[in-house]
Amino acid sequence: MYQYLTVSENGPVGEMRLNRPEVRNAFNQELVAEIEAAARWFDQQRHIKIVVVSGEGASFCAGFDLKQFSSAADPAEVRATVDAGRRMVQAVARMRTITVAAVQGHCVGGGVVLMASCDLRLAAESARFSLPETDIGIPLAWGGVPALVREAGALFTADFILTCRRVEAREAQQRGLLTDVVADPDLQGQAQALAERLARHSPLVLEATKAQLVAARQFQCPDVHSYSDAYVLHAALLDHASQQARSHYLAQRKAAP
Repeated sequence: MYQYLTVSENGPVGEMRLNRPEVRNAFNQELVAEIEAAARWFDQQRHIKIVVVSGEGASFCAGFDLKQFSSAADPAEVRATVDAGRRMVQAVARMRTITVAAVQGHCVGGGVVLMASCDLRLAAESARFSLPETDIGIPLAWGGVPALVREAGALFTADFILTCRRVEAREAQQRGLLTDVVADPDLQGQAQALAERLARHSPLVLEATKAQLVAARQFQCPDVHSYSDAYVLHAALLDHASQQARSHYLAQRKAAP
C-alpha cells in the first residue's frame, strides 16, 4: 500500500516510519501523500490510541528534496506540491490519536515541521536540528513558522529560522521542542515504552485531551494562513536575489569536504 512509508500496528499502538533511508528519509511528493493518507487511516482505526512517528536508518528526515523544483516549473504544479506538505503536517497535527515523534540523526527543514506537529517528542543524543531554508533562498513553508512559535516561542523561532544554525538535541529540549533526550540505543525502546504507557489510559480521556491540545495550539498561534506559503515559496524560486542565495548555498555544499 505504501512505497516510502512503513505503517504498522500492535494493539493500541501504531507506527508511521519514514522509509527512504538512502536519502536520509527526505520527502518527495509520494512520501508526503503517503503520510497524509496514513494519518487519515489511523483516524479510522478506533482501537489505536497512540502513533509513533519515526524514520528508518540513521536519520529522521532530511527535509524536502528541492531537486523536484525548478524556476521553469509550472507555477500551479509547484504550489500544489508545496501545499501538499501543509496538508500532510496538518493531518498529523490533528490526528485523533496521541502522536509520539522518535527522532535520530538529521532532522532538517520539513522534518522539523513534521516533528513539531507531534504531541510528544523524544530524540536521541545524536539528533541535530536545522532549518536551511533562508540560506537556500526560500521561506519556511508548511505552516512551520506558527508551529515553531507555538512550541518554542517567537524569539527562538526567529533565531532558528534566520541564522540557519544547527541546534543540538539538548538545546532543542531546553527550548521546548523536545519532551526528552535519550541515549541513541534507547530511542526506539523509550518511544515504545512511552506509547504503551499512554495507551493504558481511557480512549475517551486521550481523545478529549488531544482535541483540547489541538484547539489550544490553534488559539495560541493559528496556522489558518499557511496556505499562502505555497505562493510565497514559488515567488522565491523566481526571485533573482533568492536564486543567487540558493546558488551560493549549493556551491558551498558542493565544495565542503
